[in-house]
Amino acid sequence: MASQGNEQPNLGRIVRIILFVSLAIMLPGVQWSLFGWSHIFLPLLAFYTLGTYGLYTGKRLLLTAVGLSLIAYLLLRNFELFVFSTTLLLSGYVLFGSANRQDAPALSGLKSSLALAGGWIAIFTMLSLGSEMSAYAQLVRSLDDGIGEALDYYRQSNDISGDTLVMLEATLLRMRIIIPMIMPSVLGSFILFITWLTMVLGNMLLLKTSGNAPWANCRYWKLPEKVVWVAIGAGIFSLLPIEFLRPVAINSLILLSIVYCFQGMSIAIFFMHKWNVPLLLRSFFYIMLVFQSFGTLILLICGIADIWFDFRKLKQETVN
Repeated sequence: MASQGNEQPNLGRIVRIILFVSLAIMLPGVQWSLFGWSHIFLPLLAFYTLGTYGLYTGKRLLLTAVGLSLIAYLLLRNFELFVFSTTLLLSGYVLFGSANRQDAPALSGLKSSLALAGGWIAIFTMLSLGSEMSAYAQLVRSLDDGIGEALDYYRQSNDISGDTLVMLEATLLRMRIIIPMIMPSVLGSFILFITWLTMVLGNMLLLKTSGNAPWANCRYWKLPEKVVWVAIGAGIFSLLPIEFLRPVAINSLILLSIVYCFQGMSIAIFFMHKWNVPLLLRSFFYIMLVFQSFGTLILLICGIADIWFDFRKLKQETVN
């Protein structure tokens, strides 16, 4: 994807773009409860701006908007949230740079995810300065306290039968053990989802607006086959009673499962398009797959099985 020769905006459009990007960055800081959700679209905003106007112009538009947002966040005395916003924009910038070098979707997604993960680690480190407990430990403790409060509430409730209380206690006590162990993969799951969403929507928007998408349609995306051996290795180590390796293996297995769910979604999109399923029915089907636990299991199985069965016959097309 070339970064030169893209559309060059006039002065009025430049002002509108800068104001729009600035508002997208600032609104969560003004009212988090209303606009906090918009953070997940900041990487897409950076990626689309760079893809539409090129690296030279797009970068200057983004930097100007970031500068205006910095002033607003300093006035709001919420510098930490500004840093969080910039890490999301940075991941979109890294994704564009990878796409501009014509990297494969899997490699581009990996680079963008690592950039976002590095930014979040930097934020946790910054928030931990001058504190006896790290910000990450405080997050885990707050979740543990929430589970403890829920446990106390159920124990004091007179509306819950004895058998139900025993089941709830066992579940909540198990959660207190499991959540600290898998918290890295929980945060990593958000990173993977944001990256995947940015790639799918960004690729689609650039194709519709400029006719020049960085990658093929997402229904043709496929992970490198060797990745499955990493998943198999993580599965084996997660079963071994090795204390320092087991948590790493479990978190790696969870993250790889999510990645293979994305591949399963690509397969679902491929066949929905091939069979010309109506858009309304297709949307309902996607929602059911994502939000139903059985649906995500189907996506995972299809994503892994595609390595051997090649449901979309992509290997044959490559050979031909």
